[in-house]
Amino acid sequence: MKVLTLITSPRKHGYTKQIVDRLTIGIKDNDGTNEVLFMDDFNIQHCTACRACEKGGGCVLDDDYNLIMDKIREADYFIFTAPIYYNDIAGYSKMFLDRLGSCNYDPELTIPETKALLMITHMSTNINPFVIENTHRCLATGNFKVNKILDIGNLMVDGKLEEFELEDYEDIGYELEEYEIIPHKLDLDSATL
Repeated sequence: MKVLTLITSPRKHGYTKQIVDRLTIGIKDNDGTNEVLFMDDFNIQHCTACRACEKGGGCVLDDDYNLIMDKIREADYFIFTAPIYYNDIAGYSKMFLDRLGSCNYDPELTIPETKALLMITHMSTNINPFVIENTHRCLATGNFKVNKILDIGNLMVDGKLEEFELEDYEDIGYELEEYEIIPHKLDLDSATL
């Protein structure tokens, strides 16, 4: 299995990377590969709401977004990581999801149905479930079939990830394809519950 992971946190040695490294061990133990990309390494612009993508041909912004999308199309599985800042997904995460819709207007650019893991990391004991549900919905509109959601909180309270916790992520990486698709709870047409 060829996995592509997009880390939307700018912290290259943070908690998200530690967890992705352990997922990667499990993926490799199951004879897979995992290419890890940091969105911060790419020149990605914000969606300008020009709506040119609705005419087909994808997004007209001349940046690295299409390079990332090409890599996603080549993968068998996609891992999307989204840190939570101030009760919602961080800017890089939102920027990626805002541009995701540009692929839906051209059949040649549509992402093939791809299983995905959604990883949310945050410092609080809990977050508003709508954040996870809406991020799940956004991935679903991009033709991703989320089959695993990791809601990893309490990072500020705990201060570090324990070895036994990290080992659990190796097991998850090994079993990625085995999880059932999780139906999203939001209406794709209206973005409401």
